[in-house]
Formats: sequence, C-alpha cells, structure tokens
Amino acid sequence: MDEDSCRAAGCCWDPVSPNPGNAPWCFFSNRTLQSCTLGGDAKEPFSDEEAAEVLRLFEANLDAEGSGEVMASPDHATGPGGDYYYAWARDGALSMHAYLQTKGAGAEEKMGKWLSWVERSMNQPDPNDVDILVEPKYLIPQGTPYTGGWCRPQNDGPGLRAVTAMAFAAQKPEVAGKVWELVRRNLDWVAANHSSETCDLWEEVRSSDFFWNRYTMRKALILGSKFAASAGKDEARAAKYSTAAKEIEQQLGDHVDASGYVFESTDRRKDTAVIEAFNVGDLEDGLFGPLSTPVVRTLATLSDLFCKSYAVNQQAAAAKTPGVLFGRYEGDSYDGGNPWVLLTASAATLLYRQAQALAKGGSMDADANQVLHQLLGRDVTQQNLLGAGDALLLLMKKYLTNGMHMNEQIDRNDGSLKSAKDLTWNYANVLKAIAARKAAAATETLVI
Repeated sequence: MDEDSCRAAGCCWDPVSPNPGNAPWCFFSNRTLQSCTLGGDAKEPFSDEEAAEVLRLFEANLDAEGSGEVMASPDHATGPGGDYYYAWARDGALSMHAYLQTKGAGAEEKMGKWLSWVERSMNQPDPNDVDILVEPKYLIPQGTPYTGGWCRPQNDGPGLRAVTAMAFAAQKPEVAGKVWELVRRNLDWVAANHSSETCDLWEEVRSSDFFWNRYTMRKALILGSKFAASAGKDEARAAKYSTAAKEIEQQLGDHVDASGYVFESTDRRKDTAVIEAFNVGDLEDGLFGPLSTPVVRTLATLSDLFCKSYAVNQQAAAAKTPGVLFGRYEGDSYDGGNPWVLLTASAATLLYRQAQALAKGGSMDADANQVLHQLLGRDVTQQNLLGAGDALLLLMKKYLTNGMHMNEQIDRNDGSLKSAKDLTWNYANVLKAIAARKAAAATETLVI
C-alpha cells in the first residue's frame, strides 16, 4: 500500500521516522478507531485434547529426519519467506527448552539427540566467514551451515543453547560433564563478544544494543557462572561469566524509553521481541519482573499499537470481544505485516506470569497498577489477569481453521492463516503459554 491509497481508505500514514530501516505504516484514523480491552472472564483456551494435539504437531518437527535438528517448519515454499525447512539455532534452542518444560522426563531421547547435533554443529569449519557459533541456520539433515545470503552473525544462539543445555543437565545430572563442554565454549564466546554487532532475531536489522540479546545473554551468563562452579569446577570461568553478566546488566536500564516502556534497540523501538525476552530471560531476581512498571508499560504500549494497527483487532473491539493479536514491530511489512501466533502466545504467557506473581504476593507500584487496570478494564486480580491471557489465546484460536495446525501469521485484515505452515516456534510458545496458565491457576492467592 502506498501513501495515496492509505489516505484514500481513511487511514493515517506514518513513515515510521526516524527509523529508515522500517517500512511505512498505514493505520486506522481516530475517526474510526475502536479501543481494545483485555478484560475477559477466565476460560481455558485449550482443552486437554487440543493441548495434546499441539504437542503432537510440535514433536513432529523435532529430530528432523533423525538428525537431532529442529526444523523451523516443514513448509518448503511459503510467501516471501520461501523455504522454512532449515534448522535455525535460535528456534532450536527455544523449542527444545519448551519441550523440556512440557514433556519433562519424557523429553530425554529427543533432548539427547539435539545435544549431539549441537556438538556436531559447533565442530565444523564455517563457510561464511563468521564464527560457527553464531551461524543462524543449517541444512537438514546434513547439519552444515546455509551458505546463501543471510543476515549474519546472529549472536543470541550461544547463550540460548547454553541455557537449554543447562536445563537438561538439571533434569539429568549424569550428562552435566558433557553439557559443561558445550556450555563452556558457548559462554566463553558470549563473555567476550556480548557487545558486538549482530542481526536482530527477525533477521532484518543490525545493532549492538538489542534488548533481546542483552537480557537473554545475562541469564545465560548468570546460570553459567553457577554451572561453571558446580559442574565445571572452574572458579575462574565462574567469575568471568559473572563479571560479563554485570556489564550487560548496567546497559539494560538504557532500554527504558522516557514514556516508560522497554524498547528493543535505538532503531527498532516498539518490538514484541522485548516481551519474548521478558519471558525467556527472567531469572525471578526482580530485574524486569512481570509486575515491574517497565514490563507493564511495555505490554500496554504494544497492545495499544497492535489494537490500532490491525483490522482483525478493530473488528474484535467493535464486537466487544476482548483480546489483541500481537505482531512483531511498528512498521513491519513482511508478508503484509501481520499478527504472529507465537507473539500473541508470548504476550499471553506474560499475563499468566503476572497472574502467578500477583497470587504469590508480588507487588506493583501505583503506576503499574493503574496501567494494568486500564488495559484490563477491570481490577488487577489473579483471575482477571488469567482472563486477559485467555482472551489473547481465544482470539488467536478463533482463526485456526484446520484443527490445531498453526501458520506463522494471521492476516491483519481477514484473519486467514498466512506464511509458513506448522511453525515450530508457534507450538513451542503456545505450549509454554498453556503451562504458564496451569501454573498460575494452581497458585493459591497469598493472603497477607
């Protein structure tokens, strides 16, 4: 859509200045704008049978062709993205961590094969003139790096791999020695290179200040410091990782915008990568905890952005249906710039985590409480936060037309499923949301 056709439709045109790397943004004008709410009654979005089907579809994408690799999607030809039948380092680490959370002891076989694949992937020459540890994607089943043009390096892979491997060792202590060798090599790289330039997790822009990278790397280094001392018996590395984590931590406060929300980077501010980071990188140590004011303001800011941006959200608001479908970032134009299933699930997970934190006696300042109250249109309670998370997932689920099969995106105008079919990251995040809801619902409210 160009500026003339956008304005002819009665909408507003924004070049997304001062971010020249982003496409222009066409959105509804205030004359037609509806306000969205997340205020809904708690209702489990997925039955046990539906959750089992999501898990089945998820497992089908793991250990692709017996290689141990995690395919991004079985779709070989989809929209502008083309072939998704590759193993992305980031997707694989996040998916296998979700599998551990979902499957528990039953994850051991596939986890072992993934761990072996990661070891193989690290111990081969790199054909693209980058460190093999920061290669973004690999061929299936060969396990060799993709050699076509791509956004390289992608520096989040080493930390995410290390976190997932350490989580496996926590469940299966006998592999700790093997895991330590993998963790050591990956976290040595993170400790030395955490401030280097990288591509973002959407593989589109470059920066050295992505919140996603910093917050998840901090987690990896803090956990790695403890693991180095226990499994590796390496106090020197434990100290090195701890020092690097503190260096990153000093930079995280720079990501809070003057209006209070957390931005991804200076050239990509309103980005749901930040919400995904809140979920993936939280250590329950108070830094960007679920009830903190910057986290609450980020959720509200992005909810408002996508409410105004997508016709499907405006239609829901007009029908008094609670919920908002979340996309990637302001000005996204990939395949039309649409809501994403995995990010809507990520926002729901954050709401469930807020419900659990509140039930455990977590506190908010007056500003955070006011912002959440406005977002919910209700009092801020455990049940109302559960209902808000449910509203997001129920609105997303409305557009599933083939059982629990989930494409990468939902068309912003008509709600049809778009882009890669059976995206693995979708299933990982939906399963994490289901698990987060169960945990929140099972938490008895602390009476003080």
